[in-house]
Amino acid sequence: MIPKVTKGTRCRGLLEYLWGPGRSDEHVNPRIVAGYDDPAVLAPPQRRDDPDRFDLAELAARLDAPQEALGTRGIREYVLQVSLSVRSDERPISDAEWGRIAQTYVDRMGLSGSDGRAGCRWIAVHHGRSINGNDHIHLVITRATEDGAPVYLRGEWRRSQEVCDEIEKEFGLRQDTPGRAGATRRAAASRWEVEEARQAGRDATDRELLRREVRAALAGAVDEQDWVARMKAVGLLVSARRDRRNPHSAVGYVVALPPYRRSGVRPRWLAGRDLDGDLSLTRVRQRWPGGRRLSPDQWRATPPRDRMELGGTQRIEVWRATAAALDEVAGRLRTVPPDSPQWPAIAWACADTLTATSVLAEPDTFGPVSRAADILARAAAPKRALPGPDDSAIAQQLRRVADAMLFAGAGRHAREASVLLTVVVAAARLIVALAELRTAQQELHAAGATRIAAERMMPLLHQAQRAATAGLVTAGTTAAARDTVRPAGPPAARRATEHGR
Repeated sequence: MIPKVTKGTRCRGLLEYLWGPGRSDEHVNPRIVAGYDDPAVLAPPQRRDDPDRFDLAELAARLDAPQEALGTRGIREYVLQVSLSVRSDERPISDAEWGRIAQTYVDRMGLSGSDGRAGCRWIAVHHGRSINGNDHIHLVITRATEDGAPVYLRGEWRRSQEVCDEIEKEFGLRQDTPGRAGATRRAAASRWEVEEARQAGRDATDRELLRREVRAALAGAVDEQDWVARMKAVGLLVSARRDRRNPHSAVGYVVALPPYRRSGVRPRWLAGRDLDGDLSLTRVRQRWPGGRRLSPDQWRATPPRDRMELGGTQRIEVWRATAAALDEVAGRLRTVPPDSPQWPAIAWACADTLTATSVLAEPDTFGPVSRAADILARAAAPKRALPGPDDSAIAQQLRRVADAMLFAGAGRHAREASVLLTVVVAAARLIVALAELRTAQQELHAAGATRIAAERMMPLLHQAQRAATAGLVTAGTTAAARDTVRPAGPPAARRATEHGR
């Protein structure tokens, strides 16, 4: 279950949105499933002049009453909106159960009143699924108690996560949501970004493509300058953001796809922190503790990393060695104790390696391997600053493997593509081994997210099986990998050219 907490200043405006059509006409049959009073009493009536609309004045007045009574003592952003959503593959949840979930959330957050104290006024609204197919409810809570006291919250995001963990266990919901596994918050693509990508015939937004390319450049980079050079080598437009107080210091960066990747459209720049929380410049620099930090001028002056052309035979040899190395690491992962301090660095390196695999397996698309890598990267985001990959020999090996893959670059011929499938199979085995490790650590969200990543790769594994039937790869290897990555469920657009790095 994923909680999203926002604050606002207009209760009536929020109600108009919830009982309106929604941004994509997804608000079907809005109804109150729980609240501070009987839902039947709180339910707004339909308007006489327009049966398709609702009269929300009385409901808004009821919710606003405690805030209005506070007068000048009231909180400016007094409207608390909380959406609680579950994945599209979650079991069906009835209105009655959603009502109990809402009541549990409000109780555990301390907003319904306890120990004789008055609570806040609130409602829970259930309507149609989101455009992504996720079932969800919206809670509207006014931050003022019935006895005339403002309600100040601290750490509401962290506490919401904790309460949702408790709700998942008590109501038997899935505990394997990718967005709950990592420590960073990711801004979702807006509707206009998705629509723009669709109209351009692309299967991913600028945000998704840039996130993949920046991560791939990080996969084998040894320092900040090497990372910048790698981004430029694949054609990304990059620029550092200057510190206003110290113009010689870089405090952030922006990236954009080159014009040819956007069909000649003017580049759209996005900040690293807007791609993902762990791609901000501050978090990226934690990969190289004590490393040299570039100034904005040095960012501009850094040339692209030289590309080295490999022949088809050389490339195939690199890929075969890569597949063997990934299988070896997968075996070593099963020997790592669950309480080992190495596992955060290992998980991080696994995500980087799968990202490197994705840009080779899907150079022109954002397909199943890219989707799997994106899920795994989100789940593997470290919960605290890592001292760097040098603390783990396995992480070091994985980063060398990723660098070798990126050095070899994408292939051009069918024979090369068939061999690359063996790398995809080995990568699938690796992430399943990581899922087993996370399960043993009782990291249920991370373990489930890793299994979901493996599931996303199933189409390519079936492709590998067909190639095996044609004698291009080993049949036993692909069949075993397909059986291995079959999810067991929770426990309880780069050019098709050689981008040698």
